[in-house]
Amino acid sequence: MQTLCFLSNLTSAEWAAWVQALGSIAAIGGAAWIAIHQAKLQQRNALELHATEQRSAKLDTARTISVLATNSAMAMKHIAGQLKDRGAVHQAAEKLVHVDIGEIARIDTYVARIPLHTLPHSIVTLNMVLGATVRQFKEKVEMALRLHRQMDGAMFEDFFKTLGELNASIMATCRDIDAEVKRLEA
Repeated sequence: MQTLCFLSNLTSAEWAAWVQALGSIAAIGGAAWIAIHQAKLQQRNALELHATEQRSAKLDTARTISVLATNSAMAMKHIAGQLKDRGAVHQAAEKLVHVDIGEIARIDTYVARIPLHTLPHSIVTLNMVLGATVRQFKEKVEMALRLHRQMDGAMFEDFFKTLGELNASIMATCRDIDAEVKRLEA
């Protein structure tokens, strides 16, 4: 009984060795397949986690821009209120009353320092519009304070009209940014 008769002249011990060898090869192959499959699964999970973290970071940045836009709008409205007429402009220019133009300068700096590549693509243009509006407001106020003595009635009228338009523009930008943030959150 030491020889299996059906296809070979191998003994039972030889057959057992062959079966054990083939089983070992299959076990090694199975272990390698499992290891490769687990590595691919870990890599996919790591990529999904990275993508989730990037989306979260971009959403946080978009929320920050929304707050910055709202704060810009409030500061611009406040300054426009401080410079409501020719007399107020003259008093501010002569430093008889304080105007918070420094706050607008800081906001302009904050907006300019936001790296556009960190933003969701749908917020990039809105951030650029925000920056342009704040910068134009700052420059218009600084110009009026610097040149107030040379300004005539038409120039003052243009100044007040421009401040109003810039305030309306930033309010629209705030609404657009808020709508986009809500869309990104959904």
